[in-house]
Amino acid sequence: MVRRMSRPWELTSPQSGHRGPLVEVAQTGRNERMVTGALLALVVLWLTYTRLYFWLQPRHLTVDGPFMYLTGKPDPGCGLTRTFAWMWRGDLTHAILVYPLGPLIFTGTLGFVAYSVAVIIGGRSIRLALSRAIQRNIVVVALAALVLNWAAKWFWLGM
Repeated sequence: MVRRMSRPWELTSPQSGHRGPLVEVAQTGRNERMVTGALLALVVLWLTYTRLYFWLQPRHLTVDGPFMYLTGKPDPGCGLTRTFAWMWRGDLTHAILVYPLGPLIFTGTLGFVAYSVAVIIGGRSIRLALSRAIQRNIVVVALAALVLNWAAKWFWLGM
């Protein structure tokens, strides 16, 4: 029996019974690069909008979300634009007060931009092979964080 040596960038877990690599750096195809480029363009537009928010807002060039318009109450994403705008100004306190998860999302968004540029230029992407249980746990934690963030906006932050 010949055992294949894993590449330095592959992490394997013999305890889990998983045969392939958990993390793999793989060559990207044309379609994946195009999708990454499209997502990058949308994220850059969003970041540009949030960077210009404090200039756009007094000129009434911003938009309220439909949930707020219909109910007068904040939706789970309400305040994300303002928290990004505060982060652009370097004001972490205001950013947290407007949207507690915002600084984390802002940092993740900048990381996504860097990763996307690397995928487009380098032609390689990181592939994760996570079990369904781990994927489900990630979704549950993310939804719980979103619900707690929304509850903080309603009850603690007084929105």
